[in-house]
Amino acid sequence: MTRRLPLLLGALVLAALCGYTRGPLQVGPGAGVRTQMPAMLRPLRDDVRVIPILSVGDTLAPPDTQTVPYVFPPMPDGLGMRTTQKGIAEIYVAHHLPYGSAFGGAWVSRLAIDLRNLGILGGDVLVDGSEDFSRFSTLSLLGSREGFLAPTLLVNEESVSGPFHGITAAVDPRDGTVTPLPWLGFFSHESTIIVPVSSGKLVAILTEDGPVGESQLYMYLADNDADFLAGRGQLYVFRADPLRGRTNTRLSSMADKFRPLTGRFVPIGMDFSRPASEQPDQLESSAQSAGCLNFVRLEDAVADRNEPNVFYVNDCGSDNFADPTTGRPVTGAGRVYSFTLDPFNPTVVQEMAVLLDGDASDDVYRPDNLDADDRYLWIQEDPGSTRGLHTARILRYDLQSRRLDAMAECVESDAKGRLLPKGVGGVWESTGILNVSDILGPDTWLVAVVAPNLEATPFRGRGGGGQLLILRGPGSARPQPAKPPKS
Repeated sequence: MTRRLPLLLGALVLAALCGYTRGPLQVGPGAGVRTQMPAMLRPLRDDVRVIPILSVGDTLAPPDTQTVPYVFPPMPDGLGMRTTQKGIAEIYVAHHLPYGSAFGGAWVSRLAIDLRNLGILGGDVLVDGSEDFSRFSTLSLLGSREGFLAPTLLVNEESVSGPFHGITAAVDPRDGTVTPLPWLGFFSHESTIIVPVSSGKLVAILTEDGPVGESQLYMYLADNDADFLAGRGQLYVFRADPLRGRTNTRLSSMADKFRPLTGRFVPIGMDFSRPASEQPDQLESSAQSAGCLNFVRLEDAVADRNEPNVFYVNDCGSDNFADPTTGRPVTGAGRVYSFTLDPFNPTVVQEMAVLLDGDASDDVYRPDNLDADDRYLWIQEDPGSTRGLHTARILRYDLQSRRLDAMAECVESDAKGRLLPKGVGGVWESTGILNVSDILGPDTWLVAVVAPNLEATPFRGRGGGGQLLILRGPGSARPQPAKPPKS
């Protein structure tokens, strides 16, 4: 029977040194278990529910005595999920662990979940820190819908300080094979998504969470998945068209809610003969020479579920980067953009529009991660420790009615575990959100939370606490059929 066990840090270090056996995930008998920790999210509406699944430090006993026990590591971030057999699915979690830490480097967990009771049946790791990656952010699970013949995980290094200096890598979720993809550029990778396009090409959109004001939007264009994974494609950076009668600063503040931009992705080269340590600066210089549009802090991206050639991007914003023409922040509270690509040439941007602007009365602050279903964008905020209005929330934006609603918020507590007063922000953040409606029913989302000021006992405070949860939105409750009238 799978169960929770106490485990000291030594067992985790042993796992990192010895590694887990690659191949199919070993699942023990039984119906699975859920965490005993309270939920780290609270609903903000009566028609929203949250179900905690697994917490940092929870330990899963393997089905045999030879396998190293799995302990859920700190800093859960990007998420993926797919069904693997009847009644069972696998969850993939990227962990934002730094290179050179007690964990070695960034990790990717693999969990088996019982779809009947949402209990975790077993866990292991596909990337265990020995590969020397640093701070994985979002995770994309690619399959036939994205044009990939085999399931593929894309993991993104948000840090350029490790040995790889900021790259994206492909991970085979079946056996843990890891393939670095340096042709996608060396920079602070936040997100890599595949956007379905009318031209039939394989279009990857990549966001850079780099230094404030030096954040660019990239595209990698290939003919198919094999060419994408082999580097037989071209890297591009987004350049906006100048506006007539306007001062053109090459900053994203050129656009506002009433003034969209047009532009194109222009090719950019890389010199792979230079040391990896020089690649991030080289790419930044090449992007600026190509006339790139500079954002503040790009975060997550997601493709539209209904329309090809359309995708959405978050800019988290900063109060410390001003537009020289106005003296005001380019975006202080953050923005959400929509991009529409030309159906015949995906490098041409027909429209870059501002959907939400936190500086223009929209109730959004520091938008970070996001995902979508057929009608809504779900947006996670990252207000940081200096925000005093509210804790990090999860918002829902209606793409049809343009209505924005708060769905849930972090149940934040201080370093001693005391709940903060309502209306006071802190350091907790919901770091990943994934639409799992095709697996767990309508309007259902997998969510990760990080709590840096909590001490997870097995890790002696290293990395803080965190949790995986299921969030069921307002559309998850199926209407009951009307009962026939009594005769």
